[in-house]
This record gives sequence, C-alpha cells and structure tokens, in this order.
Amino acid sequence: MLLLFVGVAMISSKLVRPLAAAVGLPARSIGGAAGGLARRNAIRNPGRTAATAAALMIGVALVAFVATLANGMKASNRNAIEEQIVASFVITSQDGYTPFVAAVGDEAAKAPSAETVTHVRSEIAEIDGHGGYLTGIDPELITEGYAFDWTGGSDATLAELADGGMIVDESFAEDNGIVAGQQVTIRTGQGTELEARVEGIYKPPPFYPLLGNASITIDAFDELVDRPRNQYTFVNFPEGATEAGRAELERATAGFPDARVQTRAEWIEKEDREFDQFLTMLYVLLALSVIISLFGMVNTLVLSVFERTRELGMLRAVGMTRRQVRRMIRHESVITALIGAALGLPLGIFLALLVTRALGEFDVRFEVPTSQLVFLVVLAVVVGLLAAITPARRAARLNPLEALHYE
Repeated sequence: MLLLFVGVAMISSKLVRPLAAAVGLPARSIGGAAGGLARRNAIRNPGRTAATAAALMIGVALVAFVATLANGMKASNRNAIEEQIVASFVITSQDGYTPFVAAVGDEAAKAPSAETVTHVRSEIAEIDGHGGYLTGIDPELITEGYAFDWTGGSDATLAELADGGMIVDESFAEDNGIVAGQQVTIRTGQGTELEARVEGIYKPPPFYPLLGNASITIDAFDELVDRPRNQYTFVNFPEGATEAGRAELERATAGFPDARVQTRAEWIEKEDREFDQFLTMLYVLLALSVIISLFGMVNTLVLSVFERTRELGMLRAVGMTRRQVRRMIRHESVITALIGAALGLPLGIFLALLVTRALGEFDVRFEVPTSQLVFLVVLAVVVGLLAAITPARRAARLNPLEALHYE
C-alpha cells in the first residue's frame, strides 16, 4: 500500500493533462473564457498541480478506503445476523454483548401470547484444552430462533445433545483438530468439568457468529456453571401480534433494567448504527488531512498569483473584469481539487478491495458506498472553492498598470 501511494505520486504529473481535460469541461461550459483559462493554467505546470492535488488525493483516498471497507463490513454484519436469526424478537443486555441474568428469559417465557421462547446461555470455558466460548441451548427449540448451516450433521443431530453430546463450530474444530464422535473435556473457571461427545459440526458466518465455539444443552450448562447467564433469548409470536408481543415482553422484563427487547429488524439497525458511530469518529480524524490539503492549496494558489502578476495585469488590460479574474482562480482551484479526488477515489477503493480480499476468511463483503463517494466529490469541490477565496481576492484587486510593471 505504501509503495502504491508512492507510485501514484510519481506518475500523477503525467495524469494531470487528461484529468484536467475531463474535470475541466464543466469549467469551460459554466465559466466561459475564464473557465477555459483556468483549465489551461492547471495544466501549464503539471508537476506543481500534481503536488498540490497530492495532499487532497491522500485525504480522499483514506476516506474512500475507510468508507468502502466499513460499508462492506456493515453489509457482512447485517448478512450474518439475517442468516442466523429467525426469531421475531431478541432479548439482549442493553449493550447487546454482555450476558444478562437468566431470570430475564424466565420472565419472558411467561408472556401469554408467546409461541416459543428459547434461551442461549454463555460462558468462557476451556474446550478440549483450548480457550473459547461455551453456549447452552435448548435442542428442541433452538431452531425456532437460530438457523444452523450444518457441515457435519443436521437439525436432527440436536436431539442427540441430551445424551451427553455437543456441537462445535467448524473453524474452532479445524483450528484445534476436533472431529465428530470425539470425546471432549469442558472445564469452567469454577473448576467444574464435563465430558461431552461431538455430535455435529456447523458453520456460522465467520464475521459475526452468535453462538459459542461449542454448544451443549441448557440442562448440562446449568450443572456446569454456578450462575448461568443468558446471551440471548429468542421469542416468537403469532403473525400479526408484533406490537402486542412487544408490550407483553416489556411488561415481563420491566423489573430488569439491563434487559433490552428488540425485533429482529431493530437489532440489525442497532448494529448498523454502532458501525456508523464508529465511522463518524474516523471521519472526524480523517478530516484533518483534508484541512491540511486545504492550506496547501491556498499556499500554491497564492504563489501562482504572485508568479502570474504581469499575466494577470495583461488580462485586465485587455478587458478581463475583476469578477472574471476571481472566477478563473476559483475554477483553477476546483479543477485541482477534482484532480485530487479523481486520483484519490479509485486509489481508496482499490485499497479497500485489497484489504477485503485479505479478510476473505471472515466473509467480509466488498460494497462500494456510492452516495458517500459522491459526497466526497462534492466535498472536493467545496475545498477547492474555500482554497480560492484569498488568492482570488488578491488577484482581483491587482492594479493593472502596476501589475504590468511587476518584475
């Protein structure tokens, strides 16, 4: 990636002319003669234009990279939940990740209209000598809330858990050499042990697996763990009873402030919002690079105005108005900013593609956030306009006679 940035910086001066010709078309149609001069000024010194656009290119590339990668992660996260959860309601803790007291699930099971209520217990344990998460499930009801993707077994395999069996997720089994039929020792932090036989292997979405590395029955789990806690409680209501069901669950769990009742869709939206909050923090940090590029563009434009003092005086002398001078400087700045965006956007998307491929084992998707990238282009235009304010004013205030005698 570092070499890629260096390579793009080295060849960017060669790309200035074709890019300026492309992004400068609106300037010619909107700005008239001033817009045409701005486009030619941008390609007069390709090296300087490329250097000016480089800072904005890096900022846009980083923002595009983060936006594209995060959008793919958000899509992967949403897909993982949608693949696993089939229940209409999910009860979690307030943060969605910390286990909560099992009594919450017991109270939820008393909801009058509930068709099925099934719990998922959770605890850290040593499984066959390897640290991991152990979950307790109800073999008879778990499929009403969770959908398994079996690689060794089927939903019928769950019935065998009551006879001292367990199921293991595929990645944990492969990493630790666990196979179907094997006897496995489970140890908890309280010093309790359990011998269980691997009855089946399933494959959860690797990006966000909701069950633990191994699962046993709730009864066995409660014997193994002193104070069992739930990770999730899945609840199904009859079709059309969503609002009534929510009211019943909220009344049933009212005495537990840590419990959170959500529909399947609401849980997915909550996960999306948490991604967006994390992204907002990153965007604020990355905005600093865009601000730095803004000062760089101002400095370059001011220097350009100084160097072209006599030229500006000549243009004023032959009839260019102050308004046209300001327009020319603004268009030149916007063209430079769009060149930076035109280099940064594909670079950031390509970097996101590389990282997505590197994270292929976690099933991270590649999703291009079109609306956010369009916003980046608009932001580049705004940066160009802001950078041109001071240089454009100075250029417009030049005295034509004094500018013609400028050395």
